[in-house]
Amino acid sequence: MATAQTIAASGADAGSASPRAVPPEIAAEKALVPSGHLPAEGDAIALRGPVARLPVELDVAVPVRNFRVRNLLALEPAQVIESAWGHGEDVPLSSGAVQLAWSEFEVIETQLAVRVTRLA
Repeated sequence: MATAQTIAASGADAGSASPRAVPPEIAAEKALVPSGHLPAEGDAIALRGPVARLPVELDVAVPVRNFRVRNLLALEPAQVIESAWGHGEDVPLSSGAVQLAWSEFEVIETQLAVRVTRLA
């Protein structure tokens, strides 16, 4: 849905100018901070500087039926828990409400790891 921004008419001071509607294309050209080229879908965004080092909390959630706190407290080493997720299916990897990738679980020595299989 296109929107129009209201700007003062050029050549007059802002106090006396009557506002008029401007199409978004023209308003973007007159913006104080113009937006750069937006990458097309599938194009990678190269992050540089401090932004590339910002920490991001990632979540991998697997639905487990009837699992309560008492079940968590009773867990023992090498115990297996049945989940509602299909065996061999990739698990969504997200940050907050944004899904970033699909992943799979992998055991490396005694650690459980998540391997990214494809980007969302």
